[in-house]
Amino acid sequence: MVKIYFSEGIEKKKPGSKREKYQAPKSEHPDTTKNIENSDIHTNHAEGFNAALRRMCSAFRRKTNTYAKKVEKLQERLNVIWIIHNFVRVHYTTKEVPAVTSGVIEGGLTLEDVLRLKGGKN
Repeated sequence: MVKIYFSEGIEKKKPGSKREKYQAPKSEHPDTTKNIENSDIHTNHAEGFNAALRRMCSAFRRKTNTYAKKVEKLQERLNVIWIIHNFVRVHYTTKEVPAVTSGVIEGGLTLEDVLRLKGGKN
């Protein structure tokens, strides 16, 4: 048996240009003005939101009879969840609706208010 030692690692780097980094065609959150420190960003926040989304919308649980067959219908479900999450439901740590905390509206909405917004009539 012969041992071979490499001074530059097992594989040498291949010559050539590096692949360009992906750049999104447009920013995802153009209206966001709040600067977030890198130390405040955690994956458990994203995972917690994903778990809550799976609890609220059966289309994200598993691919069975409940999955969304049309992208438009899935987007409608996400829009409803987004409105309830940001404008109706009180956050458990801040004790306020997230839209009130960020200064978008002065007071939270009720489900009745949201349903009235849909048709635009009283």
